[in-house]
Amino acid sequence: MLKVVWDYPTYKADEPVKSGSVAKAARRALSAEEAFSYVAGKDPRPLLVLRECLTCNGTDDALLSKGVDNERTFLLSTWFHCVKLPVDVMQKDHPFYEMFGHEDVEHLFVATRDGALKFPLESDTSRTQLWESMGRVLAATYKQDAQPVVKLMQKSLDRLDVLDDRLLDLRAKRNELLEEEGSDSKKIAKIDREIEEAQKEITASLGELAKASRLEMKSNGAAPTSAGARAER
Repeated sequence: MLKVVWDYPTYKADEPVKSGSVAKAARRALSAEEAFSYVAGKDPRPLLVLRECLTCNGTDDALLSKGVDNERTFLLSTWFHCVKLPVDVMQKDHPFYEMFGHEDVEHLFVATRDGALKFPLESDTSRTQLWESMGRVLAATYKQDAQPVVKLMQKSLDRLDVLDDRLLDLRAKRNELLEEEGSDSKKIAKIDREIEEAQKEITASLGELAKASRLEMKSNGAAPTSAGARAER
């Protein structure tokens, strides 16, 4: 869950089928409304859009802070359709050019899927401002307040960390017992029961996490779970 699931939309114009050879249609910028509609696709979530540059190309550096815990950003991003657009999106004939402002062009932005509510952001934007902007777009899209849900999810993740460590310790002890006492050791049977119990707790915690991460949208039905849903075209 602690990663951003990116979509990389590529515009393909609908062209009539003609016999014989025809010249390829020139690339053109869509209107802002058309561009937002195309990039949103069938994914009902709001948009988090990152414009790649030569410095951050192929990385998440423009969104994430180095040397800082980005857990909250990761969790909030699960309720967004996260999109990366290429460096040449700033060329005036790029289909998605109109999604960005034309002066002091932002590096990334969060917006409702139609672009009606949009918050331009920069790579050096403070975490507080980033989370506030994400929260405002989420509040415009979902019925529930995402902030207490994030806190609940963070607690669940902390619990999973504890269980993971416990499971690793139990498996290490089991391997030691196998080497020292062999597979007939009664201690191994006890360790196996503890391993099974830890695995059940992990499964239950994952189920609770998935349930907590589901937010209902104000329209168009329920949003995808935290596993994310890529746009379909």
